[in-house]
Amino acid sequence: MAQRIFTGRIALHHGCATLDSMGKLMAQARINHMEVTVARGTLATMMPALKAFYCETLGFQSAQFDAFPGCHIFLTSEDPGRYFIYVAEHEKPMVVGGDDHLGFHMEDRAAVDRVLSACRALAKVDARMEIRDLDDLNLEQTLTHAFYFRYLLPIWFDIQFVEFKPS
Repeated sequence: MAQRIFTGRIALHHGCATLDSMGKLMAQARINHMEVTVARGTLATMMPALKAFYCETLGFQSAQFDAFPGCHIFLTSEDPGRYFIYVAEHEKPMVVGGDDHLGFHMEDRAAVDRVLSACRALAKVDARMEIRDLDDLNLEQTLTHAFYFRYLLPIWFDIQFVEFKPS
């Protein structure tokens, strides 16, 4: 069971609504997107490899919209309203110097292993694919099977499956 971080009473006023706590507000929220920026003038060159891996291999859908200026791509889930990664060029691109990552929870251990196999296959022919193999994290209540990869974009992706152990 998740621990609550906010424990006090917080009154937020937005128009007529008053919320008793941030917990109630965020209980209705979901993460739906992430913006990742790359250096200006680089996205068009990497676009074929980006689409080949993220779309053809991993199964993201791609979209581009005239309303968004400059070179960009939306990498969307099969259900476009679920989540997306917006990749765009910027004069100050994203810099990730540590373990900052975006995590994807997979259906089962085998799905994690299939993505890892695809990443390893690409790494054999493209040195830009970075992989961090991780040992399974065996905690009291869970067992997490995971690895990280980074390819073309400046952020790590954490591909994982968390198994809950019987109580």
